Amino acid sequence: MEGSNDPLAAFRPPEAPAHLSTSWGLCMSAFVLIHGHLFRQAEQRMSKAGKPYATATIRAKDGDGSQWWKVLTFSESAGAELLRLADGDAVSVQGALRVETYEREGVTKLSLTCIADQVLALRQPPRQRERKAEQSQPAPSRRERYAGVGDPMLDDAIPF
Repeated sequence: MEGSNDPLAAFRPPEAPAHLSTSWGLCMSAFVLIHGHLFRQAEQRMSKAGKPYATATIRAKDGDGSQWWKVLTFSESAGAELLRLADGDAVSVQGALRVETYEREGVTKLSLTCIADQVLALRQPPRQRERKAEQSQPAPSRRERYAGVGDPMLDDAIPF
């Protein structure tokens, strides 16, 4: 299928089995680990059954370009971690991969989704870093620690 606009042509057998074909395209499943940055703040939504879930979009570097991933999580802990992050925060997610194809303007495209069961912030969000910096006292310099500055026992008039 050389010259095809189908990005999955190299991976699909000449005649895709019926269980892989659907009315909206080809669907595959796998397990993935994605590192990237949040594009927009994550959102919490409700399913039709009334259960909360979180959604987000991650931009992952791919050479000179980017890959865009939709992230869904139904896990309470993973959702809480995702929701506490802000736009631009570095994040790593792992979970089930859902790849779907769709057609736009005659071109077949991929939709990449991760159904995440684990979410890890790769560094603390800026608000928490600033708060911790304000709370911590500056460490004494090495000279202050070893020179006894401020210690009345060592603070005498002897010049050596």
